[in-house]
Amino acid sequence: MKLSLRWTVLMVVLGLVLTTAAQRHVVVFEPDHPLPAKWIRPITVGRSLAQADVVRDQILFLQARGYLEASCDTCFVRGDSSYCPIAVGRPYRWARLRSRGIPGELASEAGLREKLYDGRPVAPRQIASTIRTLLERSENSGYPFARVWLDSLQQTEDGLSAVLRADRGRLVTYDSVVVRGSVRTSARYLQASIGIRPGDVYDESVLNAVETRLRELPFVSQKQRPYVQFTPENTKLFLFLDAKKASSINGVLGLQPDANTGKVNLTGDIDLRLRNALRRGEAIALNWRSLQNSTQDLKVAGNLPFAFNTPFGIDASLKLFKRDSTFLEVTSRIGLEYLMTRGDKVTLFLNSKSNDRLGSNTIAQPGLADVRLISYGLGFVRERLDYRFNPRRGHGIQIEGSAGRKRTSQAVFGLVEQPLEINTVQMEVLGTLLGHVALGRRSTLRFAAQGGRMLNDDLYANELYRIGGLKTLRGMDEASITASSYTIGTVEYRFLYEENSNFFLFVDQAWWERRVQEEYSTDTPMGVGLGTTFETKAGLFSITYALGQQFDNPVQLRGGKVHFGFISLF
Repeated sequence: MKLSLRWTVLMVVLGLVLTTAAQRHVVVFEPDHPLPAKWIRPITVGRSLAQADVVRDQILFLQARGYLEASCDTCFVRGDSSYCPIAVGRPYRWARLRSRGIPGELASEAGLREKLYDGRPVAPRQIASTIRTLLERSENSGYPFARVWLDSLQQTEDGLSAVLRADRGRLVTYDSVVVRGSVRTSARYLQASIGIRPGDVYDESVLNAVETRLRELPFVSQKQRPYVQFTPENTKLFLFLDAKKASSINGVLGLQPDANTGKVNLTGDIDLRLRNALRRGEAIALNWRSLQNSTQDLKVAGNLPFAFNTPFGIDASLKLFKRDSTFLEVTSRIGLEYLMTRGDKVTLFLNSKSNDRLGSNTIAQPGLADVRLISYGLGFVRERLDYRFNPRRGHGIQIEGSAGRKRTSQAVFGLVEQPLEINTVQMEVLGTLLGHVALGRRSTLRFAAQGGRMLNDDLYANELYRIGGLKTLRGMDEASITASSYTIGTVEYRFLYEENSNFFLFVDQAWWERRVQEEYSTDTPMGVGLGTTFETKAGLFSITYALGQQFDNPVQLRGGKVHFGFISLF
């Protein structure tokens, strides 16, 4: 029976090969004038019906090389081949192509150089591409009514001569941005989000991106498409926006008994986000997590863009992290943002970080110290995604660096000889890079890299980065890895089946090192998995399954991590 099955499979494969071979068809070109052999080589196609596409491409190829009269009326089929006579016609070359009314900078942007055309074959596609580029550049620099055309076309003994003319029309600037609908928010914030303000020069590329930028604002929905009203006196952009639920809350609460003390501890994860509650485009966030081993993590953050109707925004945050009964870290930050077009921003910030050993006045704790760090830093954010919440193409960058004075102490109450307080300079750099490469109409490859580094010779375990978990290294426990330097690279395939929904497969590869006093360790952990995010009427639901591997240990299925998420909007 096994032998019979093998013969059946072999016959099916052989039949498919023979069928494919029988469908192969050769298209042979027969020009009426001699042409270079490499131009008219026979082309093999999958079926005879595809010959029309091959012939059309061949005619366009010849026309691009100056044979403007090239044509093919019919082909003759004999056996598995088609023979296509081609009337080539005479070659046309440029004797002279001159430009009139085209500014030098515009011609340079379009790659228009008159000398490059002299004596070259006349290529309709090249001229059409040049005209299209000139029009696009004009439309993107304030001239939406520009015209470009060929004039004075005539034939001479040396070839064709023509003049490429342009009339850019009047310079157009926006007089106002008019909003119709129930949305209530800061006009300056809205205008900065779409990249168009009163007084800006008309830019077609920015206008075409307005709908995408509006979809990225979580608290607005579009009633109808925006449009521009042109009149001799003014130019207005009309937006039709209604208010939309954007604030969210999600989380889980639970009770967990302590195996050592018998006490019952409150555990959970609560994430509250308020958007545009004060109608200023502001964002307020509160996140509380109770992790393993009685670890508590609390973050409060607020952002107010365009404060006092200026291009500056205010960013502030407070973070408290308590590791069981070992240490308590408090980090506060205040930043001044300069907001630019399309959401780019530069931030100047002051960071204050204190890290105290719990019980440090009674016992010595190796590897831990009381730390005080005041640092100043500069950050930059740039994002160019086609859709921020579920992108298919685009890139983003977020990077910041800081430096400051750090004081550390390992003093213990009751000792006669206390360790000296150490003063050092500490520098840090943090960054995230993101890129999306579109694959077809619904798929994308996501490449991401994130990392950080502390530069100081006097580091302690309680001040290091804490990585691992859903937002950094999937497949690991939340904040389970402490490191003085780390890098995490991600490759992720996403299939986008709805505007805010996707299915993904990912690989996270990390490197980290830990330099603490006399201790040094390093590892290259990895996480692999899959997941999905989908939108419902109640909010966004996500689930991720990930497997992790550390220190050359084998991957175990029973050690897989399942992350659930649900965001309810109000």
